Amino acid sequence: MPPALYSRITAAFNTLTRRHLEWVFRVTTRSPLKVVASSILLVVLCAVLIATTRFEADIFRLFPSRLPALQLLLQTLDWSGSAKEAYFLLEGDPRQLPAEAEKLVTRLQALRLDDQPAFTRVTWRVYDEAEGQLFADFISYAVSRPQLFIAPQDMARLTKRLSPASFDGTLQRMETDLAGQFVGSMTALATADPLYLRELILPRLKAASQALDLDPSSPYFLSRDGRLLIVIAEPARPIQDMVFARRLVAGINEARQGLAVQVSCAGAHISAVLDEAAMKFNIQACILSSLLVVLAIFYTIYRRLLPTILLPLIIAVGVVLALGTASLFLPSIHIISFAFMALIVGLGTDYSIHLYDRYHGERVSGVDMEAALHLAVVDTGHGLFTAAATTALPFLALMISDVRALYELGLLVGLGVLFSLYATLFFLPPLLIFMERRFPAPFRPIPALGMRCVWRYAGRYPVWITGFSMLVIAIGSVSAFGISFDGELKNLQPQHSEAFLTQEKIEQHLSLAPRQLLVAVEGRDLGDVLRRTGRVGVLLENYKAAGRINGWSSLGSVINERNQQLAIVRQLKSATSGRQAADAFEKALARRGFETEPFQPFVDALADFGTVSPVSETEAVARMAASPLRGVVNRHLIQDKAGYHSLVFVYYKGQEFDQGAFFKELASIDPAARATSVDLVSSQLANSVGQSFLLAFLIAGILVLLLLVTHFESRRGVFAALFPVAAGSAVMLGSMALFGMGFNFMNAMVLVTVVGMGSDYGLHIGHRVGDVMDKGSEERFVQAGRAVLISALTTIAGFGSLAFADYPALASIGWATNL
Repeated sequence: MPPALYSRITAAFNTLTRRHLEWVFRVTTRSPLKVVASSILLVVLCAVLIATTRFEADIFRLFPSRLPALQLLLQTLDWSGSAKEAYFLLEGDPRQLPAEAEKLVTRLQALRLDDQPAFTRVTWRVYDEAEGQLFADFISYAVSRPQLFIAPQDMARLTKRLSPASFDGTLQRMETDLAGQFVGSMTALATADPLYLRELILPRLKAASQALDLDPSSPYFLSRDGRLLIVIAEPARPIQDMVFARRLVAGINEARQGLAVQVSCAGAHISAVLDEAAMKFNIQACILSSLLVVLAIFYTIYRRLLPTILLPLIIAVGVVLALGTASLFLPSIHIISFAFMALIVGLGTDYSIHLYDRYHGERVSGVDMEAALHLAVVDTGHGLFTAAATTALPFLALMISDVRALYELGLLVGLGVLFSLYATLFFLPPLLIFMERRFPAPFRPIPALGMRCVWRYAGRYPVWITGFSMLVIAIGSVSAFGISFDGELKNLQPQHSEAFLTQEKIEQHLSLAPRQLLVAVEGRDLGDVLRRTGRVGVLLENYKAAGRINGWSSLGSVINERNQQLAIVRQLKSATSGRQAADAFEKALARRGFETEPFQPFVDALADFGTVSPVSETEAVARMAASPLRGVVNRHLIQDKAGYHSLVFVYYKGQEFDQGAFFKELASIDPAARATSVDLVSSQLANSVGQSFLLAFLIAGILVLLLLVTHFESRRGVFAALFPVAAGSAVMLGSMALFGMGFNFMNAMVLVTVVGMGSDYGLHIGHRVGDVMDKGSEERFVQAGRAVLISALTTIAGFGSLAFADYPALASIGWATNL
């Protein structure tokens, strides 16, 4: 750019800025009451807007649902009801668990809110005993069609049970069961399946009913070691009704009191309430602690009570105006975005510090009140105006992101910075005038805080200081290449909340595998969807046989497809002699003293085993959906306006399952099939966040550069503002890598923050010292440097409070920004 044009552009912008600040100075000193009244009106209007804003705590709402993997994951949670379910984990003496679980279930079923049941369903066993006859009817259907439900690998066991030689022993077992504790519905079950063929069918159905590693011999949702029992309930209202959710959690806490076993809870409603409480506590603690530290720093250095008291008011006004304005652009605000308040405590006080430090310094040097105030508002205010713009615009640049976490936080912090600047400009001058007139006191010199030594040592040993600085920057730059990215979403959740710990316990003790992938096969024709699901099942069975996955589950894992049925039919025909087996069974009944009539449906079915043929999978699904085992169908098959969605769950450990290769094979079998997993969601989110962040970083960098170019009359000033940004970024990234810290979906915004904040410090010093070195340069450096140091300390206090939050999403922002 030609020097003449560069100078004209710089002069034009600086003139406009100074005119604006002159106007601010006039209205705040001549009409302070009007300024305060107008400000109060704006705050009230924004408070009304905030009161009508909806706040939410669902972490998935922070990320774009347009991503294919996340979209399918959210759809699946909605289809299956997992997003609405509550989980109760009972731990204790295995002998007490069933009885205590029944007590808890009875209390949960009796829990009512607004004269309505709090839960629409409470499940803790494979089937509800109240549906005993329906269960017996389904078993009768299933055992008469073994080709549908018996696993091909269990044919040898089936053949043995159908052998006449085993009939007497099996009937003797039935006598014992009927004479023991099993009564009532057991009679119907015994007549429907006297040979216990259900023992070859129910384990498959039970394994497919939940994504849990349960004891296959227990009628309850019991862990294999018998020490954990899980109860699953579905709340009557959606998670969006937070008033209901809070009352529900209160009712749950009352329901689990007095039990002889430990009961912990998890689920969407519980997580929302507990996470909301945890986040509120963390955010309030962060804001309060950072505010106290900031006020202590300010008062310790300046020893003035009224300006110190004004700081919380300025911060509050900035926060309220930012939230109120943001509510005009956002349909709802995520509660984690309230972290911006802690950031504003640090960032918003910077302007008060610089303005008051300049005013105090001028008064110490003998300048009268009005002239000192004019210098503070117009001259120092010029630097503050540019600094606020270079801080706010990088945050506002994050609004281009489709990642809600970045969009909201960028909007709120950007607005908060700008409103904090104007709150300082409009409130601090009238307060200083009031303080001087009502409470006059001498202005004592402010400690240099080591800035004089910095100036002198930098002048005496420039080569050594430059060399050491470049060495540190070089080490940081090299180390920065070792930084990592943590894409695990659960690492952003509160680590000590009951819901999180319970979910972790379920995954550790009841999960089939550490990781899970889901495949959706979709279409409008049920028969076609089930056939395609069967082909996916064949592929997965090959993966399981090769040891690449732990297991899989779909309707195809409990209902045999046509080719499997044909193979079983052939074995049945060769293993049974039809009518002869039925006659042998009737004779065994007579020998054991049983009447034949109650068992006649089973006898007839046994006689037909030699002539059975494949059964429609659609028929099998319809019969299962009408039975107490409907949960198997509900979990794996969804019907909506778009058609049928057959869900296939894949369980795996880690690297041995090559997802890329699997997706290629899946696409060759069924190009229309969709897939999702936590790993896939994290990968797609990482790409989305990376693209949004890179674009925002570039835009922020360009905007900051343009602002600095229009502020300084020489390129030396621009360099003085930007060099600390580059150096600080390199050392920050290097330090994060050396300390084992990495980026995640939340603290990725830190680099954008550094672009804006990092340039402020150099800007203030460059603005005050200028290009020409004279006798007053040292004093100007001391004044500006001291204000920069105090501002840095208050910013560290604001961000640093986040570092100690129990919420990792907040803590990661605090640690990364302070570095």
